[in-house]
Amino acid sequence: MRFLETAILLGLLAATAARAADEDLSCRNGGFPSEEKTIGLAQVVGADRLNFLTDTDGCPGEDVRCRQRAYVVGGDVLLTGRGHGPYVCAFFPNRGGGSAGWVRRDRLTPLPVAPSPPLADWVGHWANGDDTIDLTAQDGALDAAGEAYWPSANPPLSERPGGPNLGDLTGTARPKGNRVVFADPDPQACAASLTLVGSLLVVSDNNACGGMNVSFSGVYRRKAPAPTRR
Repeated sequence: MRFLETAILLGLLAATAARAADEDLSCRNGGFPSEEKTIGLAQVVGADRLNFLTDTDGCPGEDVRCRQRAYVVGGDVLLTGRGHGPYVCAFFPNRGGGSAGWVRRDRLTPLPVAPSPPLADWVGHWANGDDTIDLTAQDGALDAAGEAYWPSANPPLSERPGGPNLGDLTGTARPKGNRVVFADPDPQACAASLTLVGSLLVVSDNNACGGMNVSFSGVYRRKAPAPTRR
């Protein structure tokens, strides 16, 4: 009987380990837009620094090796994604592009997100680095016109002598809640999902919107458009 109980226990432990291995624990800057289906807002609470944790083997966890240099402090507002035990995948937007990683759930207070923002909240010139998306409203729908680049809009000649790879996003669609999808009828053509969370626009595309490595995926902020040269 003892042998049987031990075998059952070992089987359960093996199954638990297998499930943990199969679970996707990735949480990084480039991949954060894929959190769009669980996206939210939260404010950091507490006086101590809250370090982001890596998604490497054995992490997230409290071991010092899991700790990133990037951190936030009380009062900072984060975008949040899916959870994993006591942790939540989070992104902190800043002028440098932002930081992403796992953070402790008990250091966050959820903030309300408008479930169905008015069209006026969508309209504007949105930018993520050199990539831009212009949204305008017409007859209850949104028109999108976007440009994306890789590696940047003006890469050094030594890095990209032929100039950047280019991408574009166009279309008309009606938002459903705080999400709008611009997609061509061709399933292999460009498609992008835009989620409005507070003053931030989280964009996730299907990597078919332009040349090699070009993607609109990222976290965008509304900015004034650059002046037109004459």
